[in-house]
Amino acid sequence: MHAADAASALYCSGCGRSMAKAHRKHNGERFCATCYARLFTRRLCSSCGRFARLPPGDGSICRKCESARPCVRCGTSGRSVGVMTRYGPVCNACRPHFVDPKPCGECGKPSNRLSRVSRLGLDVQVCPVCARRDFATCQSCRRHRILAESRDGRLLCSLCMSVGIVSCRDCGEQMPAGRGIRCESCYWRGLHSKRVQLDQAAFATPQFAALFAEYAAWLQERIGWQRAALRIHRYLPFFIEIEQRWRDVPSYSVLLAHFGAEGLRHVRLPMTWFTEAQRMEVNAVAREADSENRRIRRLLGTMPAGTVGALALTAYRDLLQAKVDAGKSTSRSMRLALRPAVSLLLVADGSGNTLPNQATVDRLLRETPGQLAALIGFICYLNKHYALGLLPVVDEQHAAARRRQSLEAKLLALARGGGDSNSFRRKWVCIGLMYFHGLSKVPSGQVLSDAISIDADGYRISIRGQEYWLPTPESIAATE
Repeated sequence: MHAADAASALYCSGCGRSMAKAHRKHNGERFCATCYARLFTRRLCSSCGRFARLPPGDGSICRKCESARPCVRCGTSGRSVGVMTRYGPVCNACRPHFVDPKPCGECGKPSNRLSRVSRLGLDVQVCPVCARRDFATCQSCRRHRILAESRDGRLLCSLCMSVGIVSCRDCGEQMPAGRGIRCESCYWRGLHSKRVQLDQAAFATPQFAALFAEYAAWLQERIGWQRAALRIHRYLPFFIEIEQRWRDVPSYSVLLAHFGAEGLRHVRLPMTWFTEAQRMEVNAVAREADSENRRIRRLLGTMPAGTVGALALTAYRDLLQAKVDAGKSTSRSMRLALRPAVSLLLVADGSGNTLPNQATVDRLLRETPGQLAALIGFICYLNKHYALGLLPVVDEQHAAARRRQSLEAKLLALARGGGDSNSFRRKWVCIGLMYFHGLSKVPSGQVLSDAISIDADGYRISIRGQEYWLPTPESIAATE
């Protein structure tokens, strides 16, 4: 016997001999014709009382009565049997949950929903994606189906082609026949109602079930039936946690302390409804402070715990926190002061075991001269408590060179991209004035379109009575 034949051979569960095809399957076992005649004797069915060949054992029922039992998974009766298991019959809808995935004959991806599609001319079983590869969206009902071209040139499904327009069963409005019995609006309205009822069953008290229904009604008015039906499930865990923890809608400060500002951002619509329904009052100051404290904790976590750098950073944080508690500063200012302090410590030693020296300060300020003002406070703290003698000084010549390189890179990027709109021209003029004429930062709003004139050589700009000349982007791009 070949290897392929041996792999596909079946063996009788009664006698153990190989067979090309099983004569009878029962409880996951296969029997040949001989063993079927020997083991399955003709007796009265204990269910219907008729004679039939029944498997060995007491209390056996015939195949017809066995197939008529409810599906062992969904409990539905009357559906076609998809597969018989040792636990009982399984309907066609539940069959994929009881079969092992096999590779698709076309794409090779494993699937437990393989089927044969005769219209595609395939002799192999394919997955649902490959089985529907000739489907497209109907231009009338927007269902994904097999289409044909109508007389007016549209691609329509068979229902929209043959029937055309029908009335919605619920609202009576006209709709494409391919939609079925309900129009799209009624479908989403019904789906939203079903999902709300399903979610209400998850609450332990009628009070919160009614509260969730009120929110669902507000949500559909706020974002529409379709979006409300698609998004209502995601807010259920939030309401359930409130019910289990507090048994009532708590104050905003309690929610903020439990979920944090970041957690409440994921439930913005419920929080908006709580506010509009006057069930709580949002404290914007406390929310911003919570966000800043979260960012501060993240900054402190960048330094390895227990190192000299982490200890210095924590002590500096405590000093800044005292100012915040005294009302002399804010949490945002504290975070902005800690950011360059962390950068300085990481430049000195990423492991946190070494404090910065003067070379470290100079290197950081050469790379980011704009952090000088925010870094002075931390340097003064290090000098006072660790006697480091650091001097926060920016190399102005190096900073000017880096600024000029940055402006040059922006000009070259604009020249390569090109453009002829007013916004592009104003942006080119603003950066060009800083690069070619050394002006300080010029906001684009201060450069009016009528103040820019174009001649054969370039742009001429008039600002506050002074005239400047700039080359065009095309001339810059041509010289690269």
